[in-house]
Amino acid sequence: MLSSLQLNATLRKLATAFLLLFLPAMAHAEPMSLEQVVEQVLSDHPDLAIGQVDSDIARTDIQRSEGMLDPVVTAGISAIEDKTPASSSFQASKTQRGKLSAGISKPLASGGTLSASGAFNSTKQTFSNPLAASFSLINPEYRNQFDISYRYPLLRGADRPDYHNALIAADAGYQSTRLGQKITAHNLSLQALDVYYRLASDDINIRIAAAAVKRAEQLLAYQHAREKFGLTEASDRLQAEALLAGRHASLQQALASRASDLTRLNRLMLREPSRPIEVKVGDRALVAAPHLEDALSTSRQYRPEFKALQERLKAAEAQLKTAMDQDQMQLDLVAQLGTRSLDGNASSAIRKSANINDHFASLSIEVSDALHRNTAHAAIRKAELARQRILAEQTQLLENTRNDLANIITAIQTGLPTLTALQAQARIEKQKFLTELRKYREGRSDTAKLVQFEGDLSNAELQAELQRLNLELAERKLAWAEGQWPGGADKASTAEANPS
Repeated sequence: MLSSLQLNATLRKLATAFLLLFLPAMAHAEPMSLEQVVEQVLSDHPDLAIGQVDSDIARTDIQRSEGMLDPVVTAGISAIEDKTPASSSFQASKTQRGKLSAGISKPLASGGTLSASGAFNSTKQTFSNPLAASFSLINPEYRNQFDISYRYPLLRGADRPDYHNALIAADAGYQSTRLGQKITAHNLSLQALDVYYRLASDDINIRIAAAAVKRAEQLLAYQHAREKFGLTEASDRLQAEALLAGRHASLQQALASRASDLTRLNRLMLREPSRPIEVKVGDRALVAAPHLEDALSTSRQYRPEFKALQERLKAAEAQLKTAMDQDQMQLDLVAQLGTRSLDGNASSAIRKSANINDHFASLSIEVSDALHRNTAHAAIRKAELARQRILAEQTQLLENTRNDLANIITAIQTGLPTLTALQAQARIEKQKFLTELRKYREGRSDTAKLVQFEGDLSNAELQAELQRLNLELAERKLAWAEGQWPGGADKASTAEANPS
């Protein structure tokens, strides 16, 4: 077993080791407010970079939807030689054809489609019988035609809902991903908030534990002095030594906890794990909690989660409208007007195509429909269920937010009088300990009672300081739950709205 002197030497070495590890680091620690920590987290965290990529991907859906009105150009050229055995000398023994065609079709936002096309054809026939060749009045012959047509849907596709709703859905999807970045930043700020205040709690534990170590050392020194003169028994000294050992253990646990939380906070900011930080708390004036419904209204106005669900609902409703449009009969009105020309000379045939005397005109109605429409009905049902799911998510988020706010507001409302009571208890416990210490030195008390009072004092001081810290944390979390981010939220919003 260790002698009293050996135990004292061991405890002094432990205390020295604690000081060597902790005090130099704290002397060079970087003071950082919660706002500075959150700003650092939101400026460098890779989760936000991923969100930016997702936002850029979603932006391409808008461009893809706008492409639904892009003009479509077609062109073709062909050359054919047809040398088929003839059953009569009056039939051509060989026919050579050439065709050049081009067209453009432009979908319109109003729902119609405007098209223009042109074709130039040449035909040359060869006859084995000269008499038969004389009957061919135009050989070779050249035909030219130019057509303009307009197709307008009267039922399905009227006013082009697929285009307009696709734009709405794409823009809502893009806004949702941008808000997803804000949600990520919002959640990262909560992580920083929790770890920051855990670090502050560790500092309180260290300070209270260090004060308890000092009191225990003074008590043990007093016991040693009395023991030299035979004024105390060995059990009293052992009790003081046990108290000091326990206080050293509490201090070591507090230091270990701080080192762990320091690593977490530094890594959240992507810094070296052991880089020292001095937290700054306790400078906020404690205020009364707001009414629950007022806080909830603020949350619905500022929390990005609510805005993101609203954008998703907008996209779902647009998709539902598109699906409902597909559950209609296809009824199109088609108008076409064109010119025709025929000549034995190619350039003359092209010139004659401007003459409207030789023309082609038509007006028609085209109808098509699918029997049973199972595909359309399934699409409508799916879109409606997707919309209902988002509405359910909105209700879920609303109730979860109400629960969080209710818990925080209750903690603030009950925490203020609790803090007052704990602070009063800490003052009384200090007076009680000092009174008992004076009685102990006068020989009117015993060691066990003094150790008990010292433990009561340490616990009361710790509870009072932690309660003060917890109240400040509750107010910070209330601001977070309302969408009023601590610190770098404005910077995060600006950076996310203007990505580099």
